[in-house]
Amino acid sequence: MASEMRLHNLKWALLTVIFIIVSSVALGLLARLIARLRGLSETEQRKIFWGFTFAGPWIVGFFIFVLGPALASLYYSFTNYELGQKIEWIGLDNYRKMLLVYGRQGRQFNKAMLNSFYYALIGVPLQILAALIMALLLNNEVRGIRFFRMVFYMPVILAGGPAILLAWRYMLTTNGGFVNEAMRKIASTFFVFDYLYRGFIYGMEAFNGFYAGIAQGDPIGPLKYTAPTLLGALILWLLARGEWSEGKRLLAWRAAQIVGLVMVFRLASKGLMAQPVDPAWLYAAGLAALGGIAWLARLRHPRLRRTQGALLAATIALGIVVLARGDFALGDAETQRYLLPLALTALALIGAWIGHWTARTYRLLALFGALLSILLLVRLAPGQLDGGRLEVLPRYLTFGSTLDTTDDLDYLNKVYPAQTMSSLWFYGLAIAAWLGVAWLGEARPRARRALAWGGAIVFALLALGSFLDGRTYFQAFERIAQASGKPNYHFSLFRQAIAQFPSSDRVPLWMNSELWSKPALILITMWSSGTGMLIFLAALKNVPQSLYEAAEVDGANVWQRFFKITLPMISPAMFYNIVIGMIAALQTFETIYILQTPLTLDSLQSAAYLLYARTFSELHIGEGAAMSWILVVIILTLTVLQFRFSRSWVHYEA
Repeated sequence: MASEMRLHNLKWALLTVIFIIVSSVALGLLARLIARLRGLSETEQRKIFWGFTFAGPWIVGFFIFVLGPALASLYYSFTNYELGQKIEWIGLDNYRKMLLVYGRQGRQFNKAMLNSFYYALIGVPLQILAALIMALLLNNEVRGIRFFRMVFYMPVILAGGPAILLAWRYMLTTNGGFVNEAMRKIASTFFVFDYLYRGFIYGMEAFNGFYAGIAQGDPIGPLKYTAPTLLGALILWLLARGEWSEGKRLLAWRAAQIVGLVMVFRLASKGLMAQPVDPAWLYAAGLAALGGIAWLARLRHPRLRRTQGALLAATIALGIVVLARGDFALGDAETQRYLLPLALTALALIGAWIGHWTARTYRLLALFGALLSILLLVRLAPGQLDGGRLEVLPRYLTFGSTLDTTDDLDYLNKVYPAQTMSSLWFYGLAIAAWLGVAWLGEARPRARRALAWGGAIVFALLALGSFLDGRTYFQAFERIAQASGKPNYHFSLFRQAIAQFPSSDRVPLWMNSELWSKPALILITMWSSGTGMLIFLAALKNVPQSLYEAAEVDGANVWQRFFKITLPMISPAMFYNIVIGMIAALQTFETIYILQTPLTLDSLQSAAYLLYARTFSELHIGEGAAMSWILVVIILTLTVLQFRFSRSWVHYEA
C-alpha cells in the first residue's frame, strides 16, 4: 500500500514537471509568433522565445493560482454558492446585503468594517509614531547602539509567532497580568501617574464605548451634524488665519477633494445597490462624463476623441443596465424617468464629439452641465430640503433644538432620523465654502477673508448647536428609561464608562471587555513596529548634516529643525510606512485569530477575519467572495488616493 502511494505521488510529480515544461515552451512559441507577426528580426524572436520560456513557470503559475481563483471568486460573488449546494446566479444581492446593511450578515459586515477602519485610522498613526520615536533614539551614535537596534527589531521576528501572541494574552490578563500589575505598581508609587493612569482609563473607555455604540448601529441623532460642521470650521479657520499662500489654496482644494470622494464613495456604494437605481445617478454620470471631456479638452489630450466615444458608450451602457427590468416599456412612466437623463447626457456627448473645440463648444457644454445640475438638484432636494428640514440651520445658529419630542422612543430611534436632512448636505456646504475661499484667493483678499472668517464662525455655531442638541437627545433616552423603569440600551457601554471617574483599584480589562480589546491589539502592533523603525532609520541616515548645521547657525531650535528639516527629508519613508500600514491594518487577521475570546470576538473581528469565517467555517462561498471584493476595492481606492494626494507633502530628492 505504501509503495503504491509513493508511485502515485511520483507519477503526479512527473506529470507536473511535464506540464510545466510543455506550457512554458508553448508560451514561448506563442510569444515568438506574436513577435514574428509584428515584424521583429529573427534574433529578437529568439530572445523573446527563450525569455518567455524561462519565465513560463511563473507566468503559468500566476494564471492558474492567482488570476484564475480571483476570477472564480468574482463569479462566485454574484451567486449564492454554498459548499455542497447548487450554484445559482443572484446578481448584486450579496453586495446589496453588505453595502446596504441588510440582515444579520449585513450588520456583522458593517461592524467588521468599522473595526478594520479603527485599526487603520487609530492604530496606523500610533504605530508610525512609535516607529519614528524608536528610529530617532537609535539614530544616535552611542556605545552599544547595535545591541539596542537588535533589541528594538526583535519584536518583528517574534510578533507573528503564536507563542508570543499567547504570551501577550497572559501579560494582558486582568488579574495578575504583567502589564496591569506594572501599571498599578507605578501608580501606587507616584500619585501624579495615578491620576494620569485613571484619566487614561476613563478617556479610553469613553471613546471606545461611543465607538462601540456607532458600530452596533445606535442612532446618534443631532450629533451626526457635529463632525461635518467641526471639520468645516477647522479648515476655514486654518484658511482665514495669517497671510494667503499657495499652501492654503492646496489645503482647501485637497480637503474638498478628499471629503468629496468619500461622499461619492458612500453615496455610490449605497445608491447603485438600490433596486431600482435612482435616476439621479444618470444625471450624476452625465455630469462626470461632461466634466471629464472638458478637462481633457483643456489639456489638449491626444486621445480625446477616443475618450469621448468611450464615455458615450459607457453612459449608454449604464442606461441600458438601469433600464434592464422586466416591466420595461417606452410608455411606462417609470421608464421615462430614466430616458430623460440618458437622452440629455447622450445628446451633450454627441454634440461635443462633432466638430472642433471652440469657445462655443465650451459654452454649450456648460449649458448642458448646468441643466443636468439643476435636474439633479430637483431629483435630490425633495424629501431632503423641504418639509421644514432646512430649519436645522437657523435653529442651531440660535442654539435651538430640532427635537419635536423627547419622551417617545419610536420618535427618537426611527422618526427623527427619517425626518431630518442628511449630514451629507453639511459636508457639501463645507466643500462649497472651501472651494469658494480657494477661488477668491489672492484676486479678492477682502472677500476671501470675509468668507473664511464668516464661514468659520457659522460652522462653529452649527457645531456647538448640534452638540448641545445631541446632548439633549442622549439625555432623553435616560429620562425615558428612568420613567418606564426599563434599562437603557442606547450607547449603554458609553454611558457606563462616563458614569463615574475610575477608582484607584480599576485596571484595563484588556482581554475581557469590548472597551479594551481593540486597544490591546493596537498595543501589540505598536510593540512590533521594528520594520517601520528600520525604514525611518535608513531615511534619517540620509539627511545631510549640513542642513542641521545651517539651521543651527540661523538660530533654529530642536523642534524647528525637526519639523522643517527632518520630517520633509524623511517624507518618502513616512509615505511608504503609511501605505503599507494601511494595507496591513485593513487585512488584520492572524493576531485576531489568536487573541480573540468569546467575550471579544465581535469587537475584534475585522473584515478579513469575517470573510475567512464566513467562507471557510460557515461555507457561504458567495457571501465571502463578495466581502473579499469589497475589501479589495476599498484597499485599492485608499492606496490610489494616498499616491494621488502624496505629491503635495512627499519630497523626493532630485
